[in-house]
Amino acid sequence: MSSSSFLSSGRDGGLTASPPPPATDWAALPSDIVLDVFLRLGPHEVMLGAERLCKPWRRVALEEPTLWRRVGFDRVDYYDERWMRCHYSVEEKMLLAAVDRAKGQCEAFKGDCEDDYLRRLVRSAPFLKSLSIKHYSYYQSGERRLVVEALKKLSFLEDLEINFTYSIVWDKSMLQSICKACPRLKKLLVMYASAYDLECDEDEFDKEPVDGPIPVMRNLHTLKLYDCDLTCKGLNAILDGCPRLEILLIDGYFDDKRYMNTKLKMKCARVKNLTLDTRKKPYYCSYSSEEYY
Repeated sequence: MSSSSFLSSGRDGGLTASPPPPATDWAALPSDIVLDVFLRLGPHEVMLGAERLCKPWRRVALEEPTLWRRVGFDRVDYYDERWMRCHYSVEEKMLLAAVDRAKGQCEAFKGDCEDDYLRRLVRSAPFLKSLSIKHYSYYQSGERRLVVEALKKLSFLEDLEINFTYSIVWDKSMLQSICKACPRLKKLLVMYASAYDLECDEDEFDKEPVDGPIPVMRNLHTLKLYDCDLTCKGLNAILDGCPRLEILLIDGYFDDKRYMNTKLKMKCARVKNLTLDTRKKPYYCSYSSEEYY
């Protein structure tokens, strides 16, 4: 607004300055309007800025569970300077604090979550339908049980994405364990540790084998597996165990590809969107696919 907007004609015909409009009292806004604003902003902007404006806004942020039904920051959020100043552990604590604010009503979570944080998440959000764990790095032989036990408690889970950044050496049962723990899944994405994660050369790295049976997943329509070592036996198990599968993407090794018989190819043809983005195993990998028969 230009300065002339505040000028008016006086009695003598001259111009006099009008008083500026009163400042907005943000604290006086009704809570339902503040809630609507917060829902439009999302948890990232609320926690790092908006809720700090005044006490009434802070009260809405703390006392409205519906605001925190979906918790998680998009990738672009992590380039926000306010967020980049946070230590890694602070990030996790902020996300879990947001889950606590939902008072058990949180339905979707996306972020880094490991060990104690995962157990706390499961306790605080038992009705989760969507879970996306961007980095799970402390995965060892004993940790697999902790992950699976935590997932078993999420009986409403339909969409799961988990990115392991620690090697799961010779663990043929991980996919099977996840499917057993989460029988209602509709979408599943598993990213196993890659050579990049472990800072080693591709030809020195053994990808995780997908070779064993899985339980029947009647609702699963999307399955994506990255950085794994697939065999015909494993592919057969997936296709037999997932009768409603519409999207299947497997990235990694598939030395058995040349051994696919007509029956297996017909099963593959039933999948609407099939991507086997696979390649031959480097010569110097320490094992052969023949060991799996």
